[in-house]
Amino acid sequence: MAGAKKLLHNTLLLTVASFIMRTIAVSFNVYLTEKIGADGIGLFQLISSVYSMAITFASGGIRLASMRLVADNFSDNKFSERKIMRLCLFYSLICGTFIAAIMFSFSEIIGTKWICDSRSIPSLKVLSLSLPFIAASASLGGYFTAAGKLVRYTAVQLCEQVFKIFVTVFALRNAASHGLEASCVAIVFGMTCAEIFSMLSSFILYKFINTKTARKSDTVSILKKLLRIAIPDATGAQMRSVLMTVEHLLIPVGFRKSGVNPQSSMATYGIIHGMSLPLILYPSALLSSLSGLLVPEISSRYISGKYTHISYMTARVLHIALLFSIGTAGIIYFNAYEISSAIYSESGVAFYTQILAVLIPVMYLDMTIDGILKGLDQQMSYMRYNIIDACICVVFVYILVPIFSVKGYIFVVFLSEIINFALSFRRLTIVSEVRVDLFKSIVTPTLCVVCTGMIKSIFFENIFSDQSVRIHAVTTTFFSVLLYLLFLKIFSSIEKEEILWIRKITSLRKKTVE
Repeated sequence: MAGAKKLLHNTLLLTVASFIMRTIAVSFNVYLTEKIGADGIGLFQLISSVYSMAITFASGGIRLASMRLVADNFSDNKFSERKIMRLCLFYSLICGTFIAAIMFSFSEIIGTKWICDSRSIPSLKVLSLSLPFIAASASLGGYFTAAGKLVRYTAVQLCEQVFKIFVTVFALRNAASHGLEASCVAIVFGMTCAEIFSMLSSFILYKFINTKTARKSDTVSILKKLLRIAIPDATGAQMRSVLMTVEHLLIPVGFRKSGVNPQSSMATYGIIHGMSLPLILYPSALLSSLSGLLVPEISSRYISGKYTHISYMTARVLHIALLFSIGTAGIIYFNAYEISSAIYSESGVAFYTQILAVLIPVMYLDMTIDGILKGLDQQMSYMRYNIIDACICVVFVYILVPIFSVKGYIFVVFLSEIINFALSFRRLTIVSEVRVDLFKSIVTPTLCVVCTGMIKSIFFENIFSDQSVRIHAVTTTFFSVLLYLLFLKIFSSIEKEEILWIRKITSLRKKTVE
């Protein structure tokens, strides 16, 4: 029970921090949209897709490796913690510096041949400078997560967001009048400065927290274990990242081939990826935090052979994830117009937000299962599934988008998420004893959220129709959440025994371990 209490407390902390950071990010995204427009956001998203691929290569799977090494070392205490982190930081800096040199050297080819827009070249060069710092931050982030040192590390991440906004806003003031290319450079300059600030702050925090005396340890054994964890995770992530980048670069090309003019194709891409998807993923802060924390928690139990505890924890987490994701999907679906109108001025955002809301249970549950599988040492399977999913996406984007335009791309998004989820869930049922109660975890919350949507559509529209757009969005969404929770209580989707379990792990009093 002590482990469950720690897991919940850390999850709540990370969730609050994640919601704050995502609120800042979405608000900042609105600001950028007003400054550079939907087509500017589209170009920035293409630059970001290449940047994300570079980050994946630069990190080299080090976050998972450092997290697993530190968490496992808490259980068996074989190695020196300082030696583990020195090797992790050394590995990350080598990978980060190598990829940074490649990205900087080939930025002109990437900008002109891949992105097909020479305005992206200066931004790519600036972003390459951040890669060694991002890789080192990933290593330190894995340590803080495994060690449970989250309060101060979360404060560092929040400061990074604020720092990025201040630098970017200042840079944009001077660059906005010089065109879209200069504006993108100003944005990525803020991002790069923030990554450097984050890495230096995290390293100082690590030195302040880790006061253990270094002891002799087998460097070769640590390095072997590091590579055994990092390489499969990195290989899968890198191959998927390459394929996803190809997919994203093919999307605007496919739109143009379907008859859409270049500016409109870039704007459509920007609306989907720069506006609708951030809204869809915004509530996932809870499950993304939980997923990250599940890795060290489950890994330490897996090493100790506590398989019953793993099954118990996994079953509860999946049930909570389903209740949360199904409710979120329904609430966003029925409030898509209000939410989108309150945040963005683009009229097309609500349409794509409502369509993508249907995928939320699949996306959120897949996110949770990925964390469980990584904790169960299933990174090889995770790698295979990501590669399969990405290959299918590239093929279908290449075939369908030039013919069916946006409809073809939306189909590919649905196909991708469903395939990835199906493969991950199947693997979870093979390596664990977890089973899902279809009626309690799926049917009941679906009925609850449908009832919520019907009542909202009938009554709330008239009650709050005279309010401003933003107040209307807040009130209808708030009452939808309350209604959904009320229906869950009425239909007993959360049983009394589960409520008692939650009360125990949230209690401040010390409990005996189950």
